[in-house]
Amino acid sequence: MIKYFLIILLLFFSCNTKKNVEDNYIKDLVQEIPNDIPQIFGADIVSKKGRFEMGITISPNGKSIAFGVAHDSKPEETCIYLMNFINKKWSSPDKTVLPNNTNTFFPMFSPTGDEFYFAKSNEKYETDLWIAKYLNNKIIAPKPLDSIFNSKSREAGHGIAKSGSFYFTSNRNDQNQCCGDIYYSKLESDGYKTIQKIDELSSIFDEESLFLSPDENYIIIQAWKKEFKSKHDLYISYRTKDSSWTIPKRLNTKINSKEFEQRPFISSDNKFLFFSRTSIIKEKGKDVYESDIYWVNTKSIFKPYPYNTEIKYTIQQNEQIQLQLPNDLFKDVDDQNLSYKAYLENNLELPEWIKFDSNNLSFSGTWKSKDPIMIIIIATDTSGNNTKFKFQLGQKEQF
Repeated sequence: MIKYFLIILLLFFSCNTKKNVEDNYIKDLVQEIPNDIPQIFGADIVSKKGRFEMGITISPNGKSIAFGVAHDSKPEETCIYLMNFINKKWSSPDKTVLPNNTNTFFPMFSPTGDEFYFAKSNEKYETDLWIAKYLNNKIIAPKPLDSIFNSKSREAGHGIAKSGSFYFTSNRNDQNQCCGDIYYSKLESDGYKTIQKIDELSSIFDEESLFLSPDENYIIIQAWKKEFKSKHDLYISYRTKDSSWTIPKRLNTKINSKEFEQRPFISSDNKFLFFSRTSIIKEKGKDVYESDIYWVNTKSIFKPYPYNTEIKYTIQQNEQIQLQLPNDLFKDVDDQNLSYKAYLENNLELPEWIKFDSNNLSFSGTWKSKDPIMIIIIATDTSGNNTKFKFQLGQKEQF
């Protein structure tokens, strides 16, 4: 009996230790955890009325928070603040953490937490990307990234994967210097050698900031595509098995409002999205800008996505159907318990001579059609989010 009690006790402390680490970034900063409606994060501490907060990053262990503050007329007030969780409480936001902390923004911790990235503008170049060591709650020896990343134009949003691949936005190839695109560089054995534009993630409009998943399986992009009468919005794209990216899709309207949504960040447990929202209000007949940092649960953000869609299968009339779809046809960032349904276009049921096994993702039966048919597979996660994938089955030929 004592033995079993000790085991239960150890499990209790183990689970609670993990929970405490994950909860560091919310302890003493918020009153309640948000669901699908974004809420202001760290009111009167991180997000202060009248102060222009732009972007946030949280260290992987949840014990350090850095965020940017912008000021339109005082460059010295455009800077990065840092907070640390020490002795079971958060330190006050401190802007003395960087030498010459002027015109600095876009803070981002590396996946390991021992590097700190940020952007900085100066008189010579519009904006460059910088890197520093992060040790013992201090930013140490900041310096510009290698010249392969920094051009004479604007380099802004950035993220680094566990693999070392580095993603960033830049308007280096835009003749009008208005609109950024997304670039990346793969870490080779001898360092970074080439920069490539990611066409699937770039558009003729402005991509300014991004959040890259440490596992490089998804990316959230801030872009101004002038859709839905909105301004800057947040879009998500997933990386597929062949290393391509899905078409970026706009996040829901609870997140993307008619205001400016910018500077995305996802907590290391994939449970919360943080972003900046800039509002324009009228005060005494004048436009007044207010920017705060919001956070929201990701249950409605991460959806199943087509991952391994290479299906090669032809069949002729009266042949037996034995089609096994890839087990990783779909993936989901935060949910492995997907359910599946198959049907025809226009929501028609499958013909009676085709049987779909939703548990094994397989089809069986005897082929009866002279023409190919379009089959739609819909994957649904436990939160009710779903995504469709369609493919053609059969071949059009004379039987």
